[in-house]
Order: sequence, then structure tokens, then C-alpha cells
Amino acid sequence: MMNAAKIGHLLKDLARVNRAYVANGSYRNDVRERLAPPSARRRTTRPGDSRNTSIAQAESDNAPLETQAFAGLVETSLSLAGITVQDGAEPRLNLVVGEIREGAAFAGIQTAVTVGLAMSRALHVPLRVVMVSYTTTGNSSSAALEFLRSRFQDAAEVELFAREDIPTVAFSSQDFWLVTHWKTAHAVDVAVQGGRIAPDRVAYLMQDYEPGFSPWSTEYAVAASTYQHGFEPIVNSEPLRAYLEQHQGLAIPRSRTFAPDLDLDLLRRVSLDRRKEQVTRVLFYGRPSKHRNLYRLGLTALRMAARELHEEDLPVEFVSAGEKHRAVDLGSGHKLTSVGTLPWDEYFDLLASTNVVLSLQYSPHPSHPPFDAAISGAYAVTNDFGGTRRDLHERLDAVATEPRALADAIVAAVRRERAEGPGSFLPVRPGALGGSLADAVATTASTLLTRP
Repeated sequence: MMNAAKIGHLLKDLARVNRAYVANGSYRNDVRERLAPPSARRRTTRPGDSRNTSIAQAESDNAPLETQAFAGLVETSLSLAGITVQDGAEPRLNLVVGEIREGAAFAGIQTAVTVGLAMSRALHVPLRVVMVSYTTTGNSSSAALEFLRSRFQDAAEVELFAREDIPTVAFSSQDFWLVTHWKTAHAVDVAVQGGRIAPDRVAYLMQDYEPGFSPWSTEYAVAASTYQHGFEPIVNSEPLRAYLEQHQGLAIPRSRTFAPDLDLDLLRRVSLDRRKEQVTRVLFYGRPSKHRNLYRLGLTALRMAARELHEEDLPVEFVSAGEKHRAVDLGSGHKLTSVGTLPWDEYFDLLASTNVVLSLQYSPHPSHPPFDAAISGAYAVTNDFGGTRRDLHERLDAVATEPRALADAIVAAVRRERAEGPGSFLPVRPGALGGSLADAVATTASTLLTRP
């Protein structure tokens, strides 16, 4: 039996844990991981969501016998397994994504839609977007479609279906498929094994080395396996193509590789809005829940930099964007204030008022934020990854992935900004990150059209 003192201590501990869980995003994510590590997640629906439970049950009931063993492997495993396929239906290009919603359409989704629109034109078929994640609260197929059409001028004729709508869709045996992110590639592969999709009509838009998004686990193994299914590859960035070749044994032609789809017209406008201010703002692309963005490592580097900048009496302020988290005391009188996830336009407004950017990513794909910053005139600091980011831009400093090197680079960037002010618009040299998107799409589409 517990005595009153022990019970009192437990209640106080529980109160502290609850306060920390509510206030601290990084702590909250750590708790979630410890309670339900990815390798142990067998649930295919969100807890307590009876609608998703019904959807999962219906998918399992409709799945061909050959695919039913995949139930529970990944939440998307059976999302396409039981689709209705008609020989006479009009062929389309089905772009398979997780979910599209306002406030969460990051660069990966933006690029996927851009590639989908271009490939549908190259294949001479309409584009249909199929979302295979469970629909989040406040979203719907109509809301997602409205957002998509507001963002892409040539998306007026695009169809879009949420996961719960998939049973109502008539797919054609002559459809083409474009997958991106391993969970969508896995869903299509399961449908291939069930005889609903022809593997030689599938293209795989590879945007990062996605097994690395998960610890060594079931998710890691399934993600890695998607590269071996024989889908036609199209790769976002030359560094990623080289990494896939080295670590997955894929022989991907350079003609299938394109540079990240950076909005150069918008970045040119951002550069025109830059000014040297009395205080240098340092922006940290901080996403505590995305381990590849190295949030805690970035905080450590910022604390080191804040101390040195204070000692040099350099006027700075620190702000974080990308994911909402509590304000962080960096010491030396500085705090890191989070603005969270921003809509597209507001992100670029913030970027225009920020002349030093820290953006980390522990993967071979050259992420957008450091290049958005450097191209538009800011001084960017990032981590190198096997030599994939060095010497890509004169205002991008790619250093060792450790706090001291990152802190030194941040301090050097602030000193340069105080001495010189922001730079002018300067794109990455042609070919450094890959070829043109249009050429890569045309090459991939031509292969799909000529396969039997």
C-alpha cells in the first residue's frame, strides 16, 4: 500500500508532467514516441475515430485475398487494394498523395502537384489526385480541391478524391499512376500485388531518402522496399539521385533528375523587399516533431551563438517557423519565439524580413528553406550531409552536423549581415542540383507511354 506522502509526490509529478506536455512540443513528441514507437504501431486508424475504423474495415472487406495479409502493416496498406477497375473508363494520371490541406502544403506536396500537372500534359490524360491518408478534422475533398485550385492556376480541371471517396471512383485499366512518399508507393504496390494496378504504368517521384524518416523498424524496412518495386523513377535533386544509386543500387539516369522546384520569380520579389534593419533577425526552421530537422541540435547551436553575439554586442533577435513550439530561453537575454506553421504567402513575408536563416536537414535531399534564403539575399546556415551541400551557393554555409560548427557559422553570418547588409537575388548555378523539371517529366512520360 502506498502511504499518503508517496501519493502526494505522485500527484505533484503528474501535475508537472501534464504542464510540460501541454506547453512543450518537443517533450510532447518524445512522450508520444516512447508510448507508441513506430515499430510497434499496429493501429491503422486514429484512436477513437469510429469513421476511420469503418473505412479501414470496408477496405479490408473489399481487398483481394492476395492483399489481406497487409492489413495493419502501414496505415495506407489497403487504401487502394480494392479499387474498382473498368476496362472502358477514360484513362487518367492518378497522383497519389497523403493529404492536401491548407497550412500543411509543404514543398513536397507543392512539387508533387507540379510534377503531376506536367506529367498529365505529357501523357495527354487528365489529372486526378487521390489522398490515401485519413482525412483530418476540418478538411474534406472539396476543401482540399478548393485549396489546390487556388494555388495552381492550371488545376481547374483536376479531380480530387479523399480516402473515404475511393470506393466511389471508377479507375481505368489504362490509368497511369504517380506516387510520392513511401506510404503512397507502398499502397500502390499492394494494389499491384492484388492485380488492380499494372506496375509498368507507375512512376515514383522520389523526393528524399525516406527510410531515414523512421528509426530502424518496420517502417524503415517497408520504406526501403518501395525503391525495389520497379516503378519508373523521377528524382528531385542530383544529390538524392547519387545517394539512391549508392545505397539502393538504383541505376537512375541523370535525365530523370530535376533540381528542386524553387519559385524563382517569387524569390526575386522577396529579394527586392529585403532591408538592413537595426536588429538582425535570425530565423530557425524548427520542427520538433521531424527528427531529420535536428531541432534540439539547432537549439544547442543557437544558445552557443546567442552567447557569442551578446559578448560582441551585436543586435539580434531569434524566431522559429515550421512548427509551433513553446518559446525557448537561449540565454544571454535572448529568446527563440515560435510563429509556427505559416501559410505560403506569410512564410515568404517572414523570409523577406529575415537576413540570417538556420535550416537543418539530416538527409541527402537539399531542402527548400536554406535555398529560399540564400537565393533571395539572406545568409543561410545548414548542415552538410556526405558532401551533398557544399559549394552550392555563395551565401549557403554547409558545415559539420555538430553544435560548435553550426554556432560559428551563425555568428559569421550575423557579422557579415551587419557589415554588408543582405545580398541581391542570385540563383543556384545551372545544373548544380539537377536538370529541368520539364525535361525529367518528359523523359519519364515517354518511357511510360512506350512500355507494353
